[in-house]
Amino acid sequence: MRAAAAVAIAYLLSPFTQGLAYGNFVENVFVPILAICGAIAARRRALVPALLAAQALLGLKEDEALFLVWFGVACALWWDRRMGLAIAALAVLNGAGFALAERLHGAHPSLPSYALTIDDPLSKLLFFAALLASFAFAPLWLGRSLLLGAPLAAELLFNRPWAYQIARIGTHWTAPLLAGTAIAAAYVIARRPKFALPIVVCAVICALTINDTALKPGRWPYVVDRAAYAAATTLRESTQRVVVPRHAEGVYVVAASNPKVVLARYRPGESGYCPAYNTNARAFFASIGIGSWPAGITLCGGVPLSRR
Repeated sequence: MRAAAAVAIAYLLSPFTQGLAYGNFVENVFVPILAICGAIAARRRALVPALLAAQALLGLKEDEALFLVWFGVACALWWDRRMGLAIAALAVLNGAGFALAERLHGAHPSLPSYALTIDDPLSKLLFFAALLASFAFAPLWLGRSLLLGAPLAAELLFNRPWAYQIARIGTHWTAPLLAGTAIAAAYVIARRPKFALPIVVCAVICALTINDTALKPGRWPYVVDRAAYAAATTLRESTQRVVVPRHAEGVYVVAASNPKVVLARYRPGESGYCPAYNTNARAFFASIGIGSWPAGITLCGGVPLSRR
């Protein structure tokens, strides 16, 4: 029980879990829970629950089909042949269905291209190190079994430059690898309970040092900009086409129910973006009625900012 609690605490405190939870609400937020449920079902050789979890994963995003073909074949080779083949077959059917629907509707998913070279290798090395650090590097004790996670890592390693760095805390691309890392840590700690304390300590340290959310010394919750929110809600009733700049994406989120409101394309080097975090404690407390608003401070996307 102590080991299980340690893994759960490490998972919840992990900056990668928090970044995924507090970022944009996307389909991949369900990947960790479904993957963990599927892993438990497979461990118990419960065929129907395993297939239900697999199908739920396959309904989230197209790349899950590739991952589940891989894990299905691995399961068939080294654990349960019937279950593994069933999962792989289900993944192939879903993948083929997705490709067919895509062709019939003339659609194409928005995804980066891939190559056999690693773009920005240092940042990706730091990303993997930070992910492992939040679980006290416990998954490394799997040895050669770590190769089972190769496709999860490859998706983040070999992508070409994209609109943003996909191997970064909080992006939805990281959800499958986060799930795999948590499952690997649980497997290791079940056999090496001595990891229970280090894994919690490392999770706390990572949460307070490399966190991508407000849970970090020096950061404070955002301030609700009621005037900006009111202006954004008026766009819901606009009868004319409105193009919202990319740096004001929050405005678009509020007004997106109006089909005449569209978001501008991303342009590298575009200015106008607000700071990522609120570091002004006085402004935050003033916003909840404690103290006075600091002079010379305005709001930019909920972040207090000096007018100078």
